[in-house]
Amino acid sequence: MKLKIAAALAALTGAMMLGGAAHAAVGVSFDFGNVAVGYSDGYYDHSHHWHRWAHRADMQRWSHDHHDGWHNWRHDDRHHH
Repeated sequence: MKLKIAAALAALTGAMMLGGAAHAAVGVSFDFGNVAVGYSDGYYDHSHHWHRWAHRADMQRWSHDHHDGWHNWRHDDRHHH
């Protein structure tokens, strides 16, 4: 009887650990609220610090949703200054 309880507890503990690891892996996201002006090669945040886009998908999503703050050129392009 004690062996069955120990096996059940071990299985339950392992399942909880796996569930926590899987849940943590899904929690990565990008804070679009800190982007002030977007360019094809990165963005300035509201404190005017420069950042490169971590993922191309982030750039594409932000440019699609924020036409007023999007510039489809590099931030250092001489033709746009």
